[in-house]
Amino acid sequence: MAKSTFFNNILTLVSGTASAQLVLLLISPILTRLYSAEQFGNFGVFVSIVTILLVLASLKYELALPLIKQASIAKPLFHLCFLLIIVVCSVVGIIVYCFDRVLIEQLNLSLNDTELYLIPLALFVCGSYQLLHFYAIKTGAFKALSISKVVQAIVIAVTQITLSFYSVFGLLLGHIAGFLASSFIFLVQQRSVLKSVPYRACRLLAVAKRYQNFPKFTLWASLANTSSTMMPVVLFSGFYSPALVGLYILAHRMLFAPVTLVGNAVGNVFMSNAKHYLLEGNLALKTQDIHTRLILLAMPIMAVTWPFLPEIFLLVFGDGWYAAGEIAQYIAIWIYFVFTASPISTVLVAMEKQKLAAGFDFIACIIRVGSVFALSFLPFEHAIMFFSLINAVVVCAFITLVFSQLQISFINTFKYHIKAFVLLGIPSFIINSLLVTDNLLVGFLVTVLVIFPVALLLFRKKI
Repeated sequence: MAKSTFFNNILTLVSGTASAQLVLLLISPILTRLYSAEQFGNFGVFVSIVTILLVLASLKYELALPLIKQASIAKPLFHLCFLLIIVVCSVVGIIVYCFDRVLIEQLNLSLNDTELYLIPLALFVCGSYQLLHFYAIKTGAFKALSISKVVQAIVIAVTQITLSFYSVFGLLLGHIAGFLASSFIFLVQQRSVLKSVPYRACRLLAVAKRYQNFPKFTLWASLANTSSTMMPVVLFSGFYSPALVGLYILAHRMLFAPVTLVGNAVGNVFMSNAKHYLLEGNLALKTQDIHTRLILLAMPIMAVTWPFLPEIFLLVFGDGWYAAGEIAQYIAIWIYFVFTASPISTVLVAMEKQKLAAGFDFIACIIRVGSVFALSFLPFEHAIMFFSLINAVVVCAFITLVFSQLQISFINTFKYHIKAFVLLGIPSFIINSLLVTDNLLVGFLVTVLVIFPVALLLFRKKI
């Protein structure tokens, strides 16, 4: 019964996340016809800044909430987190107010003062949602979690479309409104939190001291992990322009969304069994099996779609977004390795080697952020291409690290990648080199007819 409930909870969360992402993906072709690449770029930088600051909002104390069984401890911790959010947002608000012009000039933003002042407001709303999210996990309100994600996506979609005449301000308000609506869903479910009496300072300090390892250790690992993803967007805007960043954001969003969805779903199921595999002594075999299956799923899709990404983006998103498809081609190799690696990231957790994973995250963050500075003298397209290759190497290094902990050699780790590329990637390249310049449709159809039968054969034989 417990196992059935566990998988039902996973299914509930996955279905909510999938529905929310589907809504956001479906409205993208509408948004790209209402907003310009520059407006998308400014919005992307805004969200990236808020996401980085969100790690600091409650000092990661919120992560302790699902681990606490007693309400007498969980409620004062909840109040502590909320007070920290207020303090951090106040400090951020003062900094934004005092250095607004400096931020706009250094980050090369086309935002006005009013739009920039939305950062502390967005941080407060997103921080409150994050806190309520983890409290809902603690109370087992998984249905509310799922509903909140769908409501959030719908409100974001409706608001951003409706307020498009406000330019980038409409994108920002839509983002904030979505998180505000989803927070309201939680508050309806968790009304008892609002009824709690204020706690004395000594009680809050005692709770803070008890869970001090979260701000001491988890905070910095999370900050490194988030910064390695979000900081490049901010830096690219400063070195180049919001319009170019907008093209990158759309390409990144369209390729990463399905990868994240499938990867997280597979990862959740794999994580639930990883400890069991470890105790049985076949964790290495199961990890290699799931990794191989993901290779055989990702490589055919990449081989068929990669040559046509610019035309696909032009057709789906409208005039002015062809260049986003070209950027998507540059980052495709990075996305491919992320997809094959995402589920196996839980292996280090199952083996209780979180320190090793945290150390790798710090090194990866330094490499990713440092590479943006190192590549800033190149044209934007070339910088993105090399940035993607560097990220692909970083992900490959992580895959190597995980498999080395499982006593699997480097050759056995990557031989399936090589075989899949030789049997699927190279034929696709040859076909489209001969046909795509003459007739795109013929090139696409021939590629599908050649690649998918081979992929099906390889999948049955597991290479």
